[in-house]
Amino acid sequence: MGSPSQPVPVKAASYYDTWKVFRTVIAPTLGKGVIKRRPLVEAAAQHHGLDTKAVQLLQELRRKYGNGPLLFQFLFRCQIIILDPKDAAQVLDETPIPFTSASREKQSSLDHFEPGNVLIADPERRKQLRPVHEHALATNQRVHPFAEHFRNVIDAELESLFRNADSKGEMDLDWDGFSQAWFRIIRRIVLGDTARDDEQLTGILDDIRRRGNWGFAALPGKRKLESFQTQVAQYLKKREEGSLVSRLPNDSDLGLEGQITHWLFAFDPAGIVTARALALLGCQPGEQEKAVEGAKATGADHSFSRAVFLDSVRLWPTTPVILRELTKDHTIGGQAVRKGAGVIIYAPLFHRDDERLDFAHKMSTSTWMDKEADPPKALFPFSAGPAMCPAHNLVPMVGSLVIDVLLSRASVALVEPKLDPKSLPGTLDHFEIKLHLSKRVARAV
Repeated sequence: MGSPSQPVPVKAASYYDTWKVFRTVIAPTLGKGVIKRRPLVEAAAQHHGLDTKAVQLLQELRRKYGNGPLLFQFLFRCQIIILDPKDAAQVLDETPIPFTSASREKQSSLDHFEPGNVLIADPERRKQLRPVHEHALATNQRVHPFAEHFRNVIDAELESLFRNADSKGEMDLDWDGFSQAWFRIIRRIVLGDTARDDEQLTGILDDIRRRGNWGFAALPGKRKLESFQTQVAQYLKKREEGSLVSRLPNDSDLGLEGQITHWLFAFDPAGIVTARALALLGCQPGEQEKAVEGAKATGADHSFSRAVFLDSVRLWPTTPVILRELTKDHTIGGQAVRKGAGVIIYAPLFHRDDERLDFAHKMSTSTWMDKEADPPKALFPFSAGPAMCPAHNLVPMVGSLVIDVLLSRASVALVEPKLDPKSLPGTLDHFEIKLHLSKRVARAV
């Protein structure tokens, strides 16, 4: 017998369990659209509780095979699915070597619309690009240096949105209406005020992102990508004061258009998170009042609305699958894994693990209040470790500012879908969200 300290071979799932995981976890995740969400599949996922079924299956396999990493031999690819929080932390902490974030699957999708991005760069290139992102996005600061300007942008765009209210100051707001206002905000924040009405730019990005959904199965649309990058380059040349692009270096060798593209792409799921956060507050009046009170504080660091935003990501991760790939033979949780294996961290398993978390299926702002930098293990709304999203401070700040400004103007009631705050569903289709906004009446002093 070998020494207890020696690694043991990783356990392999049976063919039947591999099929069940493909059918229940992999296929629905791909079907919803990993790069650009597909409305019909999102609706089906909510109606049939597909995310809940995926979590339950992985919990079942964890009971069957143990907490260690589990090997699945899919048709064209060997994948390790992580089942234990400690193993998830190890994989994320040991990125990019030996767990590279530039997995083949990720490269095949991102090459369609942001080739050369830091996410799929080799280690040397990553050393050049990561500091560029961290400076522009103010990675290590809870409040971005341009926060006051961003708030002014948000205030102006939401004021424009409320012009659609009736004579009583009431209006319904669905995803289409919210997303139009959201993307006007984001284009101004990222590219500058002159990009406010450039819906064509967003439309082209949406098209090439839809192609990215297909990864290996789609041919690259080089002409459309080049057209998009040319338009982005025009805004990069302007470098409007107060925009994120104004904080980028004057270095043509860094492929800055591809870096900016990711910001525009990533702010789409951030809008989804914000809409879901408003839905959470719209079905919990008491929590909404806490957010309203918190919004009265000066500055841009409002802990409560920020915590609601972060817990919205926990409840419904917009990046449900975190992918890594081993660049050499290694061990995960004491089990030996071969070079080239793909590694999957299925975020909903950890975020909705009711075998481990007593708040798995309800909003828990206390999880993030005053301890956002050190949340419970295996809660990673923006990933974790060296490859943690460089906008992990900026995005919650922008989302919480939108929540604060909107709530300062109106009360919010969730019209659709119906949510039980004590038992929130595993899937919340943002395309279905409808809010009723009622203008707030100033209280007499």
